[in-house]
Amino acid sequence: MASRSAEVTVLLHQANDGDARAGSQLFQLVQQQLHQMAESKLAHEPPGTTIQATVLVHDVFLQLMGEGQELDLNDRKHFYVLAAKAMRRILIDRARRRKALKRGGPQGKQANVELDRLETDSNDEEVLDLHQALKRLSEVDPRQAQIVELRHFGGYEVKETADLLNVSPSTVKQEFALAKAWLYRELKRG
Repeated sequence: MASRSAEVTVLLHQANDGDARAGSQLFQLVQQQLHQMAESKLAHEPPGTTIQATVLVHDVFLQLMGEGQELDLNDRKHFYVLAAKAMRRILIDRARRRKALKRGGPQGKQANVELDRLETDSNDEEVLDLHQALKRLSEVDPRQAQIVELRHFGGYEVKETADLLNVSPSTVKQEFALAKAWLYRELKRG
């Protein structure tokens, strides 16, 4: 695993320097992990979601490594953290478009959602409400917001999240619990 991590890091740097072959090799290495992230998240999307995991993976990779991207990706961990954020943005954008099509534009409605229920039974409005609350949380506590992104949108387990953020699993559990409570209050407040 350590050699694979190092290989991902080397390929990231080469791809950032414009090596197209390195970008292709990088995609082969990270595709499976990105696909698992996508499948995990899409399993919790509302019925009728039309995006497939493979399409989401390609969109995420293009956002991160596509032509003209000037991201300074340090290592494998940084890549996966940004991949979770990109996945979140893509799904939020899709939810916004669906909501606009269904309702003729953005019309606010009071949030009445529980964060735990968002895992299995969310609709587009609730996802957008969570997105707005998560933006506010990132202003208050960026690490808590990152933990929610990785756990909720990236599908990472506690240990994986701790590894990506270089903190202990107990810190992830505690911060995630605090973030959920904060988001729940925000969502209830509307």
